[in-house]
Amino acid sequence: MSEVNVRLGASGEDCAIFHDLRYANDNYGGNRNEMKLEIRNLSGNTIDVQVGRNKLNTLTGKWGYVWEKIDDLDGVRIKIKGSIENSEFLQMLQLILDAEKMVSIIKP
Repeated sequence: MSEVNVRLGASGEDCAIFHDLRYANDNYGGNRNEMKLEIRNLSGNTIDVQVGRNKLNTLTGKWGYVWEKIDDLDGVRIKIKGSIENSEFLQMLQLILDAEKMVSIIKP
């Protein structure tokens, strides 16, 4: 299987001036598949991230996400395991691109 390993900063001149983005996928398939996304701040705005855990509220007996904000980061790495999970992530990126294209047509 061939791996995918791309980096915006290595793709050409004047790329990744503010943030350098990297994407890697080992393409092993099944639950062994690992996709990694990395964003590094080179000279742009810092990165704010929220991390969440699904926790049980003991008062209501219902599950819900508890989010915690982490401010002013200079880098973020995300690893997603599983080939189906990776496919869903890529489908979401395509959906974002499609939505942005529609918005640019409707409201240029």
